[in-house]
Amino acid sequence: MKTEQKVAQRISEARNILVVCHVSPDGDAIGSMLALGLALRQRKQRVTLVCADPVPDQQRHLPGWESIVTLRQDARDGTPLKAKPLPYDPELPFDLVISLDCSDVARLGQAYDSELLAGVPIINIDHHATNVSFGAINWVEPGAAATAQLLTRLICALGIPLASDVATCLLNGILTDTLGFRTPNTSTEVMEAAIQLMDAGASLSDLTDRIFNRRPLETIRIWAMALQDLHLEGRILWGEITQAIRQQVGYKDNGDAGLVNFLNTASEADMAVVFDELPDGQINVSMRAATRYDVSQIALNLGGGGHAQAAGCTLGGPLEAARDQVLSMLHEAWKAQTVAR
Repeated sequence: MKTEQKVAQRISEARNILVVCHVSPDGDAIGSMLALGLALRQRKQRVTLVCADPVPDQQRHLPGWESIVTLRQDARDGTPLKAKPLPYDPELPFDLVISLDCSDVARLGQAYDSELLAGVPIINIDHHATNVSFGAINWVEPGAAATAQLLTRLICALGIPLASDVATCLLNGILTDTLGFRTPNTSTEVMEAAIQLMDAGASLSDLTDRIFNRRPLETIRIWAMALQDLHLEGRILWGEITQAIRQQVGYKDNGDAGLVNFLNTASEADMAVVFDELPDGQINVSMRAATRYDVSQIALNLGGGGHAQAAGCTLGGPLEAARDQVLSMLHEAWKAQTVAR
């Protein structure tokens, strides 16, 4: 029996399902969560979608995004806020956890309560090469371009028709993680999945415009401020988003607003990194690399994960210490990989 069939069978047997994704969620994580939630609700299964962090503004065009329970409110003034507890009904406890697009339990953040969920089996569905196989069932395909690509197959294996809203969420995930079908892992299988989703009612042109051409004014302003203080060290380009910048702009989302992807387009750099200071003092580190370079092992060694050319982690502060540690590792990796080439 194929892994996706085992996963489909286990999901079909569950009475109350908790679906979670990684902190600082991207379009693949949010799209995959929503698609699975919408699909399971079509056949009246009980499902709760939870993310530690709020849904980013750029993903709030997706159908049903309001149904995702977020455990941390928007901190517009940069003040750390006490997280809400995981929604839990003792009369009908969760009997299955599905982790989507996350390489290890720690990256689930407060969405996974190890005490409350002790003994509840985890289905781990992911496409990151750095996944540590933490589930009772692990469906990890590093060759897949997006977790949404795997979810497309799963929903079909569940025998659930691909409704247009489900297809829209899945295509959103694929487009996000392939940067509009431009990453090296954009295979014929990815294109076939996209065609399948378009046939089901997802609009490629609308999603492409929303993901890549439209962004909040706050994002443009935070880019403008961060771009004033870029640093090129050898072939490594880096910048940072401090709490002072966040507060001045009023930027409320987690993450770097896609800045690292923009820095990765610089011809003079082979690696790019953005250090993002969070309200609680932790540092979110987003790394990118040119083709034939790899930043995933650095992320994995620091407790994070990702792909060869796109990876990240979260470190304790202060910002200067996190920056020095990561830049040192990037310089060493760049030297070793350049020699190897």
